[in-house]
Amino acid sequence: MATTTTGVGWRLRRAWLLLAIVAGVGLSCDGPVSEQHIGTAPAASREHTIERTPVRSSALRSVGYDQEQRVLEIEFPNGAVYQYFDVPAEVHRGLMNAESHGRYFNRHIRSAGYRYTRTER
Repeated sequence: MATTTTGVGWRLRRAWLLLAIVAGVGLSCDGPVSEQHIGTAPAASREHTIERTPVRSSALRSVGYDQEQRVLEIEFPNGAVYQYFDVPAEVHRGLMNAESHGRYFNRHIRSAGYRYTRTER
């Protein structure tokens, strides 16, 4: 049983790595955790835009946050925009104040398992 779980995890990581290479996402920031993808954005997040702030990072281009809905929006260098749901305000503040935005994203957002979706913006 453990072998099957490990095999599935390995296949998901390999698939994500291939997708990241094709999409042009840097290997230092290999994108969101695929198991938590929720498909399309909830209607509330599609109806309004989240203003993003450019960041100095090779892993992220810009970051925005809707405090009322607790939605974190991140634009990656390849132009892909993802929204992460139910993200506490302190995580957004930590990301914006981090010495390395990419490292903070990998450690506190991507690996945390927040639900997310890719947006059309």
